[in-house]
Amino acid sequence: MDDETVKHLWALRKVNETLVEGLKTAILVFEKIEELTPERRESMIESLKGLVSQSEIIYAEARIKH
Repeated sequence: MDDETVKHLWALRKVNETLVEGLKTAILVFEKIEELTPERRESMIESLKGLVSQSEIIYAEARIKH
């Protein structure tokens, strides 16, 4: 395997590890959901929506550059 392929696969692995950690965090939050106030839940939801929106914008720009 050439270096570029190895770097690409390593980056994909790191992304996958991060996604799995995010899923683990989501599970923990759902397990404790009754302990969160409605305001705190809404705040978390809005923060996550903002992150998703920013990511979509960044990745859309990256696709256009290729």
